[in-house]
Amino acid sequence: MKTILLLALSAIILSQSYGFAYGAEDIVTVVTDTSTYEEGNMINISGSISDYDKSDPFKNFDVTLRLIAPNNNIINISQISLDSDGSYSTFIPAQGPLWKSGGDYTISVSHGSDRNASTTFTFILSEAEEVIEEVIEEEVIEITEEEQLEGCGEGTHLEDGVCVLDETVEPKSGSSPTTGFSAWVYSISFTILIAFAIMIILYAVSRASKNKT
Repeated sequence: MKTILLLALSAIILSQSYGFAYGAEDIVTVVTDTSTYEEGNMINISGSISDYDKSDPFKNFDVTLRLIAPNNNIINISQISLDSDGSYSTFIPAQGPLWKSGGDYTISVSHGSDRNASTTFTFILSEAEEVIEEVIEEEVIEITEEEQLEGCGEGTHLEDGVCVLDETVEPKSGSSPTTGFSAWVYSISFTILIAFAIMIILYAVSRASKNKT
């Protein structure tokens, strides 16, 4: 008899535990307006806390929402206030630097330390848009070869856009030779001319002396 009573009591306890556990799954809920989003879409998230009681200090607090990427990185975390009936809703844009990969994203909602719910959606990356960088064109001043040549100094010439020193420089006409072979010829000629002038003077003096005698 004791065995039968013990089995009956165990069955009652198990049934109550099952019912409590089953009911606890529906206390916190979270859903999205669709199961798939593309880059730039707005994610509409909503849910409810079925046993929310505004007058109960142990239940009158916000829900915590976490948005988790496929690599388990948390890309959004926020506190959401509940309405008087225990419902809540929010929007999250599916874009930004943290949305780096496509795949299944998880929305986790908690109300207290042991009251949680979650749902998933698929995020699809849009095709990479071509980024057009604005190029500021600088004004290019074209310099002709003649203008470049004029910029080279005397004794140089233009070569591949660079002024290069001439290997041999011919003196300009009318300039006085002062160095090298030309200077030597000029010096000899000047010496001969002086000597010739002295000879003429000496010859004139000699003739004048003969005439007096």
